[in-house]
Amino acid sequence: MNAEALYIEATRRGLRLEPRGDKLAVLPGDRCPPDFANVLRAHKGELLSWLEARAAQLPPDCAPWLHIARQILAGEFDGADRSTRASLTICLRSIAHPLCRRALDRLMEATSRRED
Repeated sequence: MNAEALYIEATRRGLRLEPRGDKLAVLPGDRCPPDFANVLRAHKGELLSWLEARAAQLPPDCAPWLHIARQILAGEFDGADRSTRASLTICLRSIAHPLCRRALDRLMEATSRRED
């Protein structure tokens, strides 16, 4: 299931999903069955990115890039080759979101360090 489908399923179950920093709040929590809570936990990062993209009124196809921007900022792409960094840069440039801008800055810094 993707984030949008999970959001729709949560709504169908009478639940509301809200980002709270790096946590995903499920309200009311006592109405969320344990099996569905496990599914939500497994997709927490994707759901947080989707909710953030939705709140920022970004197109739905931009949501996964917020997750990737977080990975870049966490250093998960520090050892990436030039081609990967170039592909990430091209995609992130088209998304007007502060998280993507910070990730772009980090990619540019990594690129300039490697070229020195």
